[in-house]
Amino acid sequence: MSLRHAILVLLQDQEASGYDLAREFANSIGLVWNATHQQIYLELGKLNDQSMVKYRHIPQDGKPDKKLYRITDEGRDELTRWLRKPAAPPRVRDAFMVKIAGGSMSDSATIIRELDDQTDLRRERLNTFEALAAKLNDTHQDRDLFTYLTLRRGILDQQTWLRWADEVRSALEKREEQASSVPTSV
Repeated sequence: MSLRHAILVLLQDQEASGYDLAREFANSIGLVWNATHQQIYLELGKLNDQSMVKYRHIPQDGKPDKKLYRITDEGRDELTRWLRKPAAPPRVRDAFMVKIAGGSMSDSATIIRELDDQTDLRRERLNTFEALAAKLNDTHQDRDLFTYLTLRRGILDQQTWLRWADEVRSALEKREEQASSVPTSV
């Protein structure tokens, strides 16, 4: 997947500014694809150059004109082509998991501190996903079925990670207990 496809997905139903797209990345597609404001604006420029999106200027008082982007027929064709193609397996890059894999070179207290930080982030993300899903459930889940299904995946991922974190904590605490009960030689 590329950023271009994520942007085209967001533009498939309505026009949006770069700022709107960045906000949507934070609230929906960001569950599965991260992008900075700068990356979004750069990609919008490329998509415009390739005639996959067009924009219109909206004058604003005291601010630069806003650009509202919309998908073109060429963009829809590209999105359709991409949607029909099998997805590549996701690449995983998780620095914390590498730290866990190398945990024998660290002390349990250091790992637990970082685990706690990661757990806080995951709980916050889970709360956000659950709130968004509840809002869709209450209002228009059928209309936004695919957004809802994406949120459900995010919810399940976070719940699973949190269960795994509990296992890690228990294992590390047991490791610490065993280390402290081993008599030291004189």
